[in-house]
Amino acid sequence: MLLRLLFLVLLVFLLLLLVKSYLARARGGSRRSVPDDGEEMAMDPQCQSYVPKRDAIAAGGNFFCSRECAERFLADQRK
Repeated sequence: MLLRLLFLVLLVFLLLLLVKSYLARARGGSRRSVPDDGEEMAMDPQCQSYVPKRDAIAAGGNFFCSRECAERFLADQRK
């Protein structure tokens, strides 16, 4: 009796996973294919590329993708 109940619960769980997966694809894709961790991006004013803020170099009130871009931008600002 207990074994049948566990089997039924497992079957319902798997069925719910399949339905959830199907609905996610029907809405435009699986969450796994499009990462959405909500990470904030910053635009480098020197090279116009986007970089995650956690990886960016902060200097002069701006965020940069590399030290080279930061140095070039700040040198141009001093002129």
